[in-house]
Amino acid sequence: MQQRLNLTPRAAALLNLTAARTSRTGRRTRRRGGHARHGGAGGRAGVRTRPRPPAGHVAMAAAVVWLLVSGVPGAAPGGPVTCLVIVAPLIAATAADARRTALVAGAAVALTIAAGAWPGWIGLTAACAVSVLAVVLAGMRRRGEEHLAQMTAIAQAAQLALLPPLPPQLTGISIAARYRPATPGAWAGGDLYEIIPTGHGIRVIIGDVRGHGPDAVPLARHVLSAFRRSAAAAPALDQVAGDISQAIRPHLGEEDFVTAALAQITPGGELTIVNCGHPPPLLHHGGVLRPLAGSTADPPLGLEDDFTAFTARWRPGDQLLLYTDGLVESRNRHGDFLPDDQIATALAAGGCDQALDALITAVHRHTGGHNHDDMALLLLGHGAHPHTSAN
Repeated sequence: MQQRLNLTPRAAALLNLTAARTSRTGRRTRRRGGHARHGGAGGRAGVRTRPRPPAGHVAMAAAVVWLLVSGVPGAAPGGPVTCLVIVAPLIAATAADARRTALVAGAAVALTIAAGAWPGWIGLTAACAVSVLAVVLAGMRRRGEEHLAQMTAIAQAAQLALLPPLPPQLTGISIAARYRPATPGAWAGGDLYEIIPTGHGIRVIIGDVRGHGPDAVPLARHVLSAFRRSAAAAPALDQVAGDISQAIRPHLGEEDFVTAALAQITPGGELTIVNCGHPPPLLHHGGVLRPLAGSTADPPLGLEDDFTAFTARWRPGDQLLLYTDGLVESRNRHGDFLPDDQIATALAAGGCDQALDALITAVHRHTGGHNHDDMALLLLGHGAHPHTSAN
């Protein structure tokens, strides 16, 4: 190899060191991958899958191969060899860390010197400049990845606080919940829901804070905190809504508002609704959807403290769908909203989990995958169905 590339002994040694370190790193990765393959929580016993090599190791291998290929025999000094070799650090910088990128950069500079391709030091200066740039870019990329990982962890924690895991059933009521952000890959927004069993029955809230993303999270947390305090103590559901409104008012900005729908279900099957400027819950009975709306419209939370409750009854087999406006504002390319009959058909798909999965599929088919707003869905079924998870 040394004779073929026409390298100095020092350059050849540095190139061999780069290849050896990459090989050792790959062996360590394979050993770790072998242990993780047997200990994975989601894998089946006896099934061995080949782990995917980390991107940093792939970039290092590609950079080393590039160094080897770019030193083909017969290349004229000062010619294409220099231009090709200095690309290797940039290849490494795409996924490797700064230390490994610096190693490739040193090998690239050594190859440039070995080729004798620096008339007026132009080639050597270019190789050094590109190498330094590659190391800097690798460091910046790594810091950006670490920051993104931290922000993702914070967003996941925020989502768990606003959209907590729910039990599959409570007191004979089946429960399922889904959340789909308007932006793919987003973790948290202004939608929220919660269910709390109390001495008056189970109490439910679903709400929508004005805005999207992390800016809506603090106010949504205040709403849930106030609901959890009041739902366990207040004797009436309209009082719960008033307590939440009072609690969040100091935290509202000039243009902030929170819409919410609260529900209470007693063991006897009486359903109480308080709607605070939110899309009305839908009662699914016998394949027909009926919006549950009172005679008067109450304002969103935080504007007033007096709210009106109204009651309804639901029977065995009925379903109560609470949702945010991401569902009712789902439009196709012609601007048409999702028809009610498609919602009713989806809710008739089976248990609560299957029904929500069918509903999300219907929304996706109707909109072509283009969501304009976050969508939270909470479905309650009269009668227990076997479930493994509500979420």
